[in-house]
Amino acid sequence: MENNLDLKQELQQDLHDLQQDIANHSTFNNEVWRRSVKRSSQHLYLKNLTYSVILAIITLVFTLFLTVGGEWPWWFILLFDLLMGYIIVKSLILTHGMKRPDVHSQTGLMSLRESVRKSSSKLPLRERILFVIVCIAWLVLFTIILSKKEPDMLMPVLIASLVSIPTGLLAGQKVKKSYSNLNEEIDELLKEE
Repeated sequence: MENNLDLKQELQQDLHDLQQDIANHSTFNNEVWRRSVKRSSQHLYLKNLTYSVILAIITLVFTLFLTVGGEWPWWFILLFDLLMGYIIVKSLILTHGMKRPDVHSQTGLMSLRESVRKSSSKLPLRERILFVIVCIAWLVLFTIILSKKEPDMLMPVLIASLVSIPTGLLAGQKVKKSYSNLNEEIDELLKEE
């Protein structure tokens, strides 16, 4: 009987030790996972910031190029600047929540998830239609004005535009996959909470 009692106490101690090991392992994995989510979020934010800075520099150079000759209409240049400014500002606003994410609280994780979803989701239909219409109108006007002012430049510009469209689409798909992966990691962390 005493042997059974000793065996029972020994088994209970082993069970307690195993439970402690599992809790420690789970806490360690959660902490590693939280750091990974934070690092991925900040990496996507920095990538978006870099793209925004590059787009701002391109916009500035293009605006200076169009302004220097004085042959391009001011409203055309302003429309271009407004389009690019809209893209840059909207992108920075959407990803702002990913700059310093709070991954240690459920509220912080939910806020980060919402920020990631907003960043990776499409624009509302009305906004998308209006944006596409304005962009197409600008491109048509650009082609018409360029063909009248600089007919020699028309073909190289059209070829460059056609090459850049698939490149932009592929880059967009890659970034969207990164957002999707981060969103899945956040969902898994929220399940553990």
